[in-house]
Amino acid sequence: MRARPSRLLAASFACVLLTLLLFASSCASSEPSYRVALVGFEGGEQGEERNTLAEYGQRRVEAELGVEVDFILPTSQAYIEDLFAATGDGYDLVVSLGQDSSLDMLFARPEDSEIAACALDFEVPQPVPGEGEAALVRYRVEEGSYVCGYLAGWLSGRTDHPLTNAMPLVAFIGALDDPLVVYYNSGFTKGVEAGSTQGGTHSYFLETAEDAQQARAYAEEAVEKGVDIIFCSPGPFNAEVLEVAEEKDILVILVGADRSGESPQHVLTSLLLRDDNAVFAAVSAALDGNLEAGRQVWGIEEGVWSLAPFHGNDPYIRKELKEELRQQEERVSSIDFSS
Repeated sequence: MRARPSRLLAASFACVLLTLLLFASSCASSEPSYRVALVGFEGGEQGEERNTLAEYGQRRVEAELGVEVDFILPTSQAYIEDLFAATGDGYDLVVSLGQDSSLDMLFARPEDSEIAACALDFEVPQPVPGEGEAALVRYRVEEGSYVCGYLAGWLSGRTDHPLTNAMPLVAFIGALDDPLVVYYNSGFTKGVEAGSTQGGTHSYFLETAEDAQQARAYAEEAVEKGVDIIFCSPGPFNAEVLEVAEEKDILVILVGADRSGESPQHVLTSLLLRDDNAVFAAVSAALDGNLEAGRQVWGIEEGVWSLAPFHGNDPYIRKELKEELRQQEERVSSIDFSS
């Protein structure tokens, strides 16, 4: 029996449609995926801890955005220059983390490169190469420092915690070679004032973050004055301050990763710098065509910081205080820290 013309026509149409679908699928699969080079923090224990968080951001980007991400530990500027090589399977975006890696990336990036670039947790006062072409993102650490100050101001001078005394005094220790030190100090000091009408802050500044001996001297001086909580900006000197805290039985608040494991009893909490969220935000913006070049500031609204859990110190943090901290986090993005 002969097939009806309508059936032959339908079969022919189906074959043509299948051919077109296979061709379209082949073309789509041959299109290169969006590729990102993520240059991590340079060495040191704190750099390694933050790289771990950044790698979590890498996995999230790959899983949720379908982007190919290569995590790269910086070894030399020459190696970073290779990231901008104009090859067929090159990168679409290079993201760097921290001051040193970002400076290497910016100096290695050719002028007028078509490869997008973003420097995260980056701040320098002087102009840098490609400033008008790359996104230069400073974390608004004064926000998180403010919340830490509010916490310290509330606890100091109360009997809620066994390591606080009757004097409402706290301290800040930071290094002048950290371009963010002014933001850490201003945020923390303002937070202490908000957390306690009677609270006071002693601020100490090291010439460099490597000056551990001077950091110890400042910490010991602060304790002699009655300080029971010290907030430190990031740096190698943190280890010496933590030793003083253990010797004198006081509390510290550190910055970067969750530092509680270094001294569970004496690390009250940590100001987490959420590089994972920053990486995700940068890649998302680049994919959407919204990653703007130039200097910009990201804060709690972009999720670039949060407080670590209180861990073993949690029983000493009243429910009332936790609610106050939550409210401060909600309003901190609107606070003017310039005055």
